[in-house]
Amino acid sequence: MVLRLKIRRQEASGKAYYQIFEVPYEEGMTLLSALQRIKEDLDPSLGFRQFCRAGICGTCTLTVNGFPKLACKEQLLPYALFGEEILIEPLKNFNVLRDLVVDNESFVEKMKSLNLWIKERSTDPRIPPELSKRIETSADCILCLACQSYCPQVLEEDYAGPLFFAKLYRLYEDPREEAKALRMRQAVVEGRLYHCLSCNKCNLVCPKEVEPATLIRELMQVMDVVP
Repeated sequence: MVLRLKIRRQEASGKAYYQIFEVPYEEGMTLLSALQRIKEDLDPSLGFRQFCRAGICGTCTLTVNGFPKLACKEQLLPYALFGEEILIEPLKNFNVLRDLVVDNESFVEKMKSLNLWIKERSTDPRIPPELSKRIETSADCILCLACQSYCPQVLEEDYAGPLFFAKLYRLYEDPREEAKALRMRQAVVEGRLYHCLSCNKCNLVCPKEVEPATLIRELMQVMDVVP
């Protein structure tokens, strides 16, 4: 069986085009391993990101047939069996640097500006197991950007996006977080929480089942009752 991959290429000049590669299918082959085969055997100039290859780091997220997917987890057997051409593009809603590599610096800077972490404290850092279980879902986020790339509302410049609200949910619910008022202001004022379209698209594409849209709705309920 032969895989047919149609990949969006983009040069440093900004010129974009599509190039088709054919790769022999091997048992257990993932999209990432197919891209690696192309880079090693067919075109060493192909640009894409990879790191852990285990679905943990979120680095290799790409748009596959219109949907964001982790390349290291996307199995290619179904495509090989049906002879389906695979359209591979960079993540949407981000500027493309080259080929499948997008510029995520603005995302990193946004994380830093919002201080999306809990500051070290001298008191007991342990939290009850039942509370830990409640915030476990949002803590599973691997920053893969799948939800950000598939959210239509992030085109609004001031809307923070589902990934940030998933993180803010964890911080707001965590008893170790002392700056509750700050987190509320970040969500409602700076992040435009109530601009969410409730379309659930971010829930559909999250590879870790974090369900950002569900967390956003829960945040809305909490913010409604905060004096």
